[in-house]
Amino acid sequence: MASIAIFAMRFLEILFFVGLAGATIVVLISFIEDAKELFGED
Repeated sequence: MASIAIFAMRFLEILFFVGLAGATIVVLISFIEDAKELFGED
């Protein structure tokens, strides 16, 4: 039973960090797009 709980915790940690990395990438992309729009580099 304990091993299942440990596995679930590890799995949730991995999902959390994958989600964090994905959110960071989205923020960076939107920042780059906004910077292009601000400085008028079409």
